Amino acid sequence: MGHLPDITFLSFGKPKAMWQPILETYERRLEKAIGFKHLILREKGGSPDEVKANATKLLEPHIGPDVFVVVFDESGKSVTSPVLAKMLARARPKAVAAIIGTSYGLADDVLIRSNRLVNLGAMTLPHEIARVTALEQLYRAETILAGHPYHHS
Repeated sequence: MGHLPDITFLSFGKPKAMWQPILETYERRLEKAIGFKHLILREKGGSPDEVKANATKLLEPHIGPDVFVVVFDESGKSVTSPVLAKMLARARPKAVAAIIGTSYGLADDVLIRSNRLVNLGAMTLPHEIARVTALEQLYRAETILAGHPYHHS
């Protein structure tokens, strides 16, 4: 097996065209800074439970025991950007899987498997904004770790 990326960002559902340029901006920046890959998985199923069960099956190959799993979920803990950066630094040298769930969230088994549940804020965010926010925060965390001036503290 080849070298795992430092961070694999896993999200569900094809992004709408208007979000694509923003996602690509942060993807390119992360690819320059670290080993990074964004995998967009298919959201499918008739009911919320079916969607979550399918999501679990699609995530399983990416969240093995040697992977540090961060799930961005409303049930998670609210953390600052520097705390997220420290969390990622402590996870290494393990590969990191950062997951933003389906529009219905994720099944309990994935939430329980995660090493950290991180809340993006107290307000409910549309799925696309949550995806962009999570990706931007991963980039911000990496700039903090690299001592890059992107994050003004």
